[in-house]
Amino acid sequence: MEAETKPVVDFVPVELEPMHMERWRSDTVRLVYAVIPPHTKSLWHQHLKYSIYVVMAPLDVTEQSYGAAPHSLVQGKGSIFCRDHTEDKLLHVAATGELPSKIVIVELLKEMKDVVAHNRVAIHRSKGVELLNDEPKCRVYRVTLEDNASDDQATVGISLELPTAAVLLVLDDCNVTIENVPGYSEFDTVCTLTLADDIQLAPGTFNIKLVSMKKTQFILTEIF
Repeated sequence: MEAETKPVVDFVPVELEPMHMERWRSDTVRLVYAVIPPHTKSLWHQHLKYSIYVVMAPLDVTEQSYGAAPHSLVQGKGSIFCRDHTEDKLLHVAATGELPSKIVIVELLKEMKDVVAHNRVAIHRSKGVELLNDEPKCRVYRVTLEDNASDDQATVGISLELPTAAVLLVLDDCNVTIENVPGYSEFDTVCTLTLADDIQLAPGTFNIKLVSMKKTQFILTEIF
């Protein structure tokens, strides 16, 4: 029997990488805000869970996966990318240049055997809602609220029926009203939100309406 080949670099689990700060953890989600200052390199670290990466500021970093050459990773603010680290067991390092790296990571903790099939659950289709990713573990949407009377596709509010628990991430400072049907959530108030804030949502009817700013965006992740 061949001995298992182990990496020859020193590394830590992502939970112990000091710039990947955990905000909260539930049975199904771990939410992380990863902030790397300018001209800084992270520790070598490993990801093992399916993860949704939401870019909170223009991103221009050098990323290197173990055993591969360094490469540039450039993304605009509001971009998302999903990586299934249950498959790739990503071991990597990231280094910034002039710009800091600011990314919120929604890490999904369910084992595949516990994921609830949602092939018969309707995709949200309404003004201001765009599907970005649809995979067995999650659906990811961009929500855009805009006060623009000249655009018939713009809307200042949406109402969605959430089939499962969800996480809402904030891409712009704003004031909004957030309401849920009584019994589903505690939210029923005007909220002052700032960039990279997050809100945990329970299943049920979810309403959100813009009360400040001309335009603001969110990333909504439904977890199955």
